[in-house]
Amino acid sequence: MPKTDTKKTKKQIILEEAATLFREKGYSATTMRDIAGKVGVEAASLYNHIKSKEQILSKICFSLADTYTTKINLIKDAKESPINKIKELLLLHLEINAMSSPLASVMNDEWRHLTEPEKSEFLNQRRNYENHFLTIIEEGMKDGSVVVEDSKIALYTMLSSIRWLQHWYHANRDMDVEGIKATIIGLLMNGIEKK
Repeated sequence: MPKTDTKKTKKQIILEEAATLFREKGYSATTMRDIAGKVGVEAASLYNHIKSKEQILSKICFSLADTYTTKINLIKDAKESPINKIKELLLLHLEINAMSSPLASVMNDEWRHLTEPEKSEFLNQRRNYENHFLTIIEEGMKDGSVVVEDSKIALYTMLSSIRWLQHWYHANRDMDVEGIKATIIGLLMNGIEKK
């Protein structure tokens, strides 16, 4: 997500610090006491802002899932070419995996620890997003602008080709994120072979 100048709320700080811990130690190994220590508050006062570790995980997963859902709902019916829609969605993935990397890591790696009914809701939201993305790719296949034989292989190759950024960029924040995005979009849309 893009950085803003607005002051972060205590809840936002808790979610971000918890995400960092979940990524470093894993969700199961992180305690509320660990989170309180990272935030710099007493464990008891943490509960004034968040009810449980499970609620933190749920808020992290759904905050990003809602961002993806909102974006694809805007894009899927827009009067744009399938190629432009795909580029916009890939840029969203690049932005989230670079600028919100701990949150993205938690959503991608720790969602399995969600409890019901949140786990089913999350998986349903993810499935709907992927189905909409597949439809856009298939529209491109129909009009000849996307030259792949299998839309699912194309989708999961593109998404997995971006996921590594959540770990790498976190350790390389001095690099120009716009340049990184342009390079990755070029690779995903055009390949590396000279035509």
